[in-house]
Amino acid sequence: MGFVTAILTLKDVLDILLVATLIYQGYQLLSGTRAMNLLRGLVVFGVAWFLSRLLQLTTLNFLLGEAATVGLFALIVVFQPELRQVLERVGRARVRETRQTGATLQELTRALERMAERKIGALVAFERRTPLGEYAATGVRLDALVSAPFVEALFARNAPLHDGGVIVSGDRIVAAACLFPLQNLQDGVYKRYGTRHRAALGISEATDAVVMVVSEERGSIRIAHGGRLSPDLTGSELRERLRELIYEEQP
Repeated sequence: MGFVTAILTLKDVLDILLVATLIYQGYQLLSGTRAMNLLRGLVVFGVAWFLSRLLQLTTLNFLLGEAATVGLFALIVVFQPELRQVLERVGRARVRETRQTGATLQELTRALERMAERKIGALVAFERRTPLGEYAATGVRLDALVSAPFVEALFARNAPLHDGGVIVSGDRIVAAACLFPLQNLQDGVYKRYGTRHRAALGISEATDAVVMVVSEERGSIRIAHGGRLSPDLTGSELRERLRELIYEEQP
């Protein structure tokens, strides 16, 4: 009997640990997104529903029950982008390796520094574990080796492909003039930024891409990653930050 009791105790401990892990991972996925406000609202709703049942408030309990049924479908529709991002993160491949070389990063940072000096807007996304094929399909396919002169030529004023973003995978430029999803302005954090910065934030929210953006108004360089925008970066700071994100955060 002692052996059986020990097995049951271990199962209970394992059960608790697994549930705690799921809760923590869920929190990590939702942290910093609009869905955190939704989670707080659901907690308040759940507490109110529990108290109405506990205190036998029949009418309130009935109304909350009906609201829960209808609200479930409404939440799926309203928070469809957030749900998609969460599911995409859960299913994201963990074994894919980044093939960017130091030379590739050097060429890109050199091009971005030159464009920042001349206040030429630019938007470049590094593909990491999440494939960016659906966004590349919205632009013009290139499959060209990354080089500073070529990147500068793509974003030159009045160039055919200067609008939209460039996608880089490994040491190749996959596509240019790509359309990236814009950040949701309902969050209100980056409302003062223009379309190029919102596009950088949008694709960094939807994927794990590292996105560099040059402002043509201010001549500044920033990095968007995980739905957050860095402060203005110098050339050396840009290279260092890219090395951290591209290499050191790989599993």
